[in-house]
Amino acid sequence: MSPINPKEIIRKNVLEIRNQLSDIDIIKFSKIINKKIITSKEFKNANCIGIYYPIGSEVQTFDIIRESLLMNKQIGLPRVINSEIIKFYLILEKSLGQIKLTKEKYGVMINSDSNVDLESIDLLLIPGVAFDKKCNRIGYGKGFYDKYIQTTNQAKKIGLAFQKQIVEQIPINKHDKKLDLIVTEKNNYYYKTN
Repeated sequence: MSPINPKEIIRKNVLEIRNQLSDIDIIKFSKIINKKIITSKEFKNANCIGIYYPIGSEVQTFDIIRESLLMNKQIGLPRVINSEIIKFYLILEKSLGQIKLTKEKYGVMINSDSNVDLESIDLLLIPGVAFDKKCNRIGYGKGFYDKYIQTTNQAKKIGLAFQKQIVEQIPINKHDKKLDLIVTEKNNYYYKTN
């Protein structure tokens, strides 16, 4: 019998909690989180944004995408390249409703018409399952974002989460990468280096 992985327990428990949020709460809390991002200095200063298209009970990102396109910011969605790598591809369309989406491996929604790889992202908005107040994150277990973060030191890394996804402490290892900030509908948690 394999040993119990504490991350797996947290992932399972928090996913269960997140999946119990009502559609109304997901929309309402997402709108608050989106507004906090759009009015943040990190967003205002960003020219090139890596974002995700929400699936299931993830924090919705529609207002951020819409506002980015209105402001003519470069914004891209992730695509799984192989078992190790994700890359972000520029949204070529001018509005959210025009984006042609395809469901890819792992259920990720991609903008399949784009072949423009975003090279220099300065703001990365990251989904996840669980987060703690020290800006640690548990994703879905594939490590795509941790590997991507290693290649984008210049990017501000912000996790988007509902308050119910914040846990006391996440066990971390050398491969886990801290975020700069986690934004929920109730709080902002900044990474403190000291």
